Amino acid sequence: MPQPKRVFVTGATGFLGSHLAFHFLEQGHHVSVLARSSKSAAARERVEDTLRTVAGSDAAIETLLKRLDVLEGDISRPGFDLNDAATQQLTRSTDEIWHCAASLNFAEEDRDEIFQMNVGGTEHLLQLVAQMPSKRLHHVSTAYVAGNRMDVALESEIDVGQAFKNAYEASKNRSEVMVSEAHGKGAVRASIYRPSVVIGDSLSGRTTHFHGVYAFIRGLWAVLERLRRKLPEGSTVQLPLRVVGSLQTTLNFVPIDYVVQGMAAIGANDASLGRTYHLTNPVPTPNSFWLENICRILRVEGVELVDGRSFSENPPTKLEMFFQRQMAFYYMYLQGEPRFDNRNAAAALAGTGITCPVMTAEFMDKMTGWYLHYLKRT
Repeated sequence: MPQPKRVFVTGATGFLGSHLAFHFLEQGHHVSVLARSSKSAAARERVEDTLRTVAGSDAAIETLLKRLDVLEGDISRPGFDLNDAATQQLTRSTDEIWHCAASLNFAEEDRDEIFQMNVGGTEHLLQLVAQMPSKRLHHVSTAYVAGNRMDVALESEIDVGQAFKNAYEASKNRSEVMVSEAHGKGAVRASIYRPSVVIGDSLSGRTTHFHGVYAFIRGLWAVLERLRRKLPEGSTVQLPLRVVGSLQTTLNFVPIDYVVQGMAAIGANDASLGRTYHLTNPVPTPNSFWLENICRILRVEGVELVDGRSFSENPPTKLEMFFQRQMAFYYMYLQGEPRFDNRNAAAALAGTGITCPVMTAEFMDKMTGWYLHYLKRT
């Protein structure tokens, strides 16, 4: 086991932050997290419930919770809305901070709110990290700070004048620039991590959050369940459904366990200081491959990726309009993505045994099968 550290994690009720916090607890570290109360639950209750879901059972988490502190605060507010005593305790006793908190909202009408959370939150965090003796910051970003680029996106590049698909990408790019500048001035000692499209566990297929491709699967499954009531058991459903996207492009899927283990291993080495790492799949998944396999597993034919001009020639059906509304964000990423250079990450993880699995048909069976089983139980 590694030497115990005192780690502070933001975004601990989110997908990546919760798995990272659980990983550090499993490794014997003391973990502090920042969380807000909801109308129905206190901050600590929210965090504990999330970690229990990640753990999969109460037995797997109860003893670990003794090394968990929950600070009630708001990262979008100056000083996180913590009092002076809590701030001093946090800065004096924390060895390193992992910043995972972010707004995953992509709506342009919410641009100000997105920037307040992602850019303002990072600014507030940098002010706090600068007060720590270690000044150690691990900043979790996204590979899609590359925006609309279609070339090779290097780990060393941030803002090269690219346009962005949405306010989320723009805000995360701006946050990275701030972290990089603060590191350059010596105000913090930072490493930056850029995961791509994070999905369920590579061994079990299990996930705890259901965005992106899971929303697509859920929407398709719900429609098929209604149609199957009128068909013989085991039938393949014929469903004409056009989805805006390109068969010639890819999506870069990475399992949650690879991302968490990879970041933790890289961050444990001081050689990561001042560097950026793409936690991406060296073999991105063709859109044609994942769509074909999801349709195979769901036993449906007729779903196809089409150019947006298809709807000018033949107006969308009600079902197609529904999917367009529900999947407006996800559809942006079916038009193409950069090729992500990951030489820094590959070199840092060499010899650790931590590698990113390729998305095979068997992996798709595992991931989609687990999720369908979950949908049928809930």
